[in-house]
Amino acid sequence: MHRLSRRWLAIPALLALPLATGCSTLLTVAYLVQPADMPPEFAGLKGKKLAVVCRPIIELEFTDAGSARELAALVGQQIQQNVRRAKPVGQHEVARWIDENAWTDYQTVGGALNVDHVVGIDLEEFRLHEGSTLYRGRAAINVRVYDIKEKKVVFQKRFDDFAFPANNAIPATDMAEAEFRSVFIRMLSQRIARLFHAYESRDVFAEDSMTF
Repeated sequence: MHRLSRRWLAIPALLALPLATGCSTLLTVAYLVQPADMPPEFAGLKGKKLAVVCRPIIELEFTDAGSARELAALVGQQIQQNVRRAKPVGQHEVARWIDENAWTDYQTVGGALNVDHVVGIDLEEFRLHEGSTLYRGRAAINVRVYDIKEKKVVFQKRFDDFAFPANNAIPATDMAEAEFRSVFIRMLSQRIARLFHAYESRDVFAEDSMTF
């Protein structure tokens, strides 16, 4: 089992320990569930109906269209879980509209889907390999939030070189490409979703320090 999995499995195991084990256990649990210390960079999605749309640039359109849609779906799920009363449109509905209509822009998509905001993700780079025998995901993205009623961008954030793992590469013999791809997209989606909800700074530190 990879360290990524062990880290999350440890939390419910500790929470399940009986209170009779003493103060040290209570302190450990308190540390694990302490309130998030990092505020969102944009808090305007609370209570809003929204669509998350990820558009790969033309060079990636055919090779990574599936990755773009998976990324958008995961970002939407995390926003729904962590932003109070946020109501993302299902990714199947977003994908169906885009498939049935010629792409124009995020504003048009948002108007057609009758949402308050669109979280638009321009996927400018997406790769999984470092050399021929190593995995290290890299992505460059531009995230913008469109206010559909006001017809303007209300938030923008660039990630010019998101890398995972941050400090090492993974031998391709250690896991299947599909497995690494899934992990990388999930980590990227978490970084994007954290723009919109509070989180713990130590989570980012732990992810950046992760080795395999």
